[in-house]
Amino acid sequence: MFHVEYHGYVGIDYWEYLLSLAYLLVLYLYFARVKNLRIKKDPEYAYLIWGLFAKVLGGVFFSLIYFYYYKGGDTIAYFYSAVSMSKLAKLDPVGYLTLLFGENSVENRRFFNMDTGFPFGYVYFDHRTFFVIRCLSPLVVLAMDSYLITTVVLASLSYMGIWKAYRTFVSYFPELRRELAIAFLFMPSCIFWGSAILKDTFTLSAVCLWIHAIDELFYKRRGGFLQMLVLVLSAFVILMVKPYIFIVLFPVTLLWVFYFRVMRLRNAMVKFVLLPVLLVGLFAASIAVLQRLESSLGKFSLDKAITTIEVTQMDMKRSEQYGENYFDIGEIDGTWTGLLSKFPVATSAGLFRPFLWESRSVVMALGGLENLWLLSLALLTFLRAGPVFFLRVIGSIPIILMAFLFAILFAFLVGVTTPNFGALVRFKIPLIPLFVAALYVVRHMRGTARSMLAQGLHFDLSSYGMGTAGKAEGFSMKGAGSGMRNKTKTRR
Repeated sequence: MFHVEYHGYVGIDYWEYLLSLAYLLVLYLYFARVKNLRIKKDPEYAYLIWGLFAKVLGGVFFSLIYFYYYKGGDTIAYFYSAVSMSKLAKLDPVGYLTLLFGENSVENRRFFNMDTGFPFGYVYFDHRTFFVIRCLSPLVVLAMDSYLITTVVLASLSYMGIWKAYRTFVSYFPELRRELAIAFLFMPSCIFWGSAILKDTFTLSAVCLWIHAIDELFYKRRGGFLQMLVLVLSAFVILMVKPYIFIVLFPVTLLWVFYFRVMRLRNAMVKFVLLPVLLVGLFAASIAVLQRLESSLGKFSLDKAITTIEVTQMDMKRSEQYGENYFDIGEIDGTWTGLLSKFPVATSAGLFRPFLWESRSVVMALGGLENLWLLSLALLTFLRAGPVFFLRVIGSIPIILMAFLFAILFAFLVGVTTPNFGALVRFKIPLIPLFVAALYVVRHMRGTARSMLAQGLHFDLSSYGMGTAGKAEGFSMKGAGSGMRNKTKTRR
C-alpha cells in the first residue's frame, strides 16, 4: 500500500483478497455447471474452466507485480483515473454521465476536485486512453474502488471474447481442440499482457469477438441482430483504443469472406479470372473504407501512417526509461517503398523477438522463452510441411488464410512501429493466437495427408475448405455450390 497524490490512500486490503476468492468460487460453480451440461456435446468445454482461471490468475499476477514491485505503470495510472471517475459517480452523477458520454475537455475537467481526485493528465487528455477509463469506471464502481477486484472482474469478462474465438476455430477443426486451446487460452504473453487493466485486454477480446461474429454472420449464417451488434461494438472498441489493429483486421476479413465465395466455384477458368479481380477489388474497397474512417484512425490514417511510424520509432528510441531495451530495423526514408523494404526484418521481429538472449528482465525472459518456442514451432511446421504444401493449406482454408495473413501483416506493423522490446511483447498479442492456430492446422493437415497416402488413399486438400469438420460432413469447396453431399474416399 502506498500514497498517491490527489487520489488518497490506495491499497489492497485483506477484504479485497477474500472478496476476490469468493467471486472466483462463484465463477467456478457457475462455469462448472455450464461445462457439465455442454461437455458431452461439445468436448472443448473441458478447457472452459482451465482457460478462465488461467486468464484471471494471469491478470492478478500481472497486477500484483506492478502494484507492489514496480509501484506504477500504465495499469496503475488507468486504475487511479478510473477511481476518480468512480468517486465522481457517487458525488456528482450528472458530472459523471457528462464525462462518460461527453468530451474529455479542459472545461469538463472541472467536475473533478480534491474529493474525487484527478485523472492523470496523459490519461485524461488522450481520448483513446480515456475511452478505456470510461469503459473501466462502471467496473470500478461495482468493485468498490478495489484494484484487485476490478482486475479479476475485467479478466473474467474479457475471457468471453477469447472463448468465443476458440470455439469458432474448434468448430472447423474439432480434433485440434487441445492444440487450439494452447493457441487461444494458454499462451503466456496473452494471459499476462491481455488480462489486466490495460488497453490490450480490451483490444484482444474485441479482435476475438470480431472474428467470432464474422464467422457466425457470413459462414454459419446465424445470430442475426445479436452478432451484428457484437460486430459493431467490437469494431468500435478497436477503433477507439487501437485503430491500427483495424487497419490490418478489416482487409483480411474482407478477403476471408469473399475469397471463399470465389474458391467454391466449380469452373476453374472463372476462378482464375475472378481471383485477381477479387484481390484488386478488395484492396480498393479496403482503401476506400479506411479513408472514410480517417477521423477515427487519427494519426494512423493512411496519409499520416509513415510520419506516425517515423515519429513513434524515434520517440521509443529516445525514451530514457527503456535504456538499451530496443532494436533497430534501419532508417525509414519516408516513402512507402522504403517502408515495405523493411518487411522481412520488421515481420520477423514482430513474430519472434525479443530473443532469449535479448531479454533484460525476468518478464522479458519469459517472453523470450515463448518466442523461442514459437520460432521452433514455425520452423518445424514449415520444414515438415514443405513450402508448397504449407502455402497450399494456407490458401485452401479461408479462416486459416485470414488468421495467417493477419498474423504476418500485424507482425510487420508492430515490428516497424515498435522498436522497444517491452512494448513489442505487449502490442503483438492479438496475432499470437491466430498465428499459432494456423501453424497447428498446417501441421495437422500434413499429418493427415501422409497418413492417407500411406494407406493408399487420395488426399484432396480442396475438400477441407470448411476445415476437417466440413470434410466429415461431406463438404467440399468444389461442391459447395450444389449443397452438402457425401464423398467417398478414392484409392490412388
